[in-house]
Amino acid sequence: MNLKKEKRVMLLAAKQASKIILHYYGKKVTVKIKPNKSLVAVADIESNKAIIKTIKKYFPKHSILSEETGLEDNKSDFKWIIDPIDGTHNFLHQIPVFGTSIAMEYKNEVILGVLHFPILCITAIAEKGKGAFLNGKMINVSNKKSLDHSFLLFEFSYANRKQKIGFLESLVHKTIDIRNFGSAIYNLMMVASGKCESYVVLSTHPWDVAAGFLIVEEAGGMVTGLKGGKYSLNDDKFVISNGKVHKELLKYLK
Repeated sequence: MNLKKEKRVMLLAAKQASKIILHYYGKKVTVKIKPNKSLVAVADIESNKAIIKTIKKYFPKHSILSEETGLEDNKSDFKWIIDPIDGTHNFLHQIPVFGTSIAMEYKNEVILGVLHFPILCITAIAEKGKGAFLNGKMINVSNKKSLDHSFLLFEFSYANRKQKIGFLESLVHKTIDIRNFGSAIYNLMMVASGKCESYVVLSTHPWDVAAGFLIVEEAGGMVTGLKGGKYSLNDDKFVISNGKVHKELLKYLK
């Protein structure tokens, strides 16, 4: 399948979103609290509109799933999955670790994904079967084979905090560095580019991880459920790694 047009439109949509995000960055903006206690800003809404407008201009019959507007089901084999700003809380506090995630599915399989970090000037992209790239250079996961002295990324949002604390307690005696950057897509990019060995997610949504999972896998990494089996984007708990520490990490999630 030739995805040149889809890739071009995906990058264009991310660029359009970036312009809006940069316009609002560092300014006082209207903020609302969602039912799940997360925050949404006017920048989320406006950048979301820009992404959807760009996609519909070129692919009006495709379906779209967005964090901000839900599912527009056009009964298409193609579905775009969008998070206009992943790391909104970072964005609001002027912490530059946030970005836009856009993925495209074909018959329920993600085949194209882009992550763009406007302040950091970083773009990660992957096409199914063709590798992962960061600012045009191919990337690969790390070669570290043990959790000892490795970097584990961990999401610590409001949901399931007791379960999350339980997992962290199981690692008390491990010599392992644990980080929470506040952005799922940044965490996934860090694993894909070999900066960190693993990432554990115990509450998430498809728009947070669809593009990033493809990028990790195309960089040679592994994504599974908590028991090590095949995952679905409809799940909300995942283990992501360079593949080499995966089996060891799963032991701490039992």
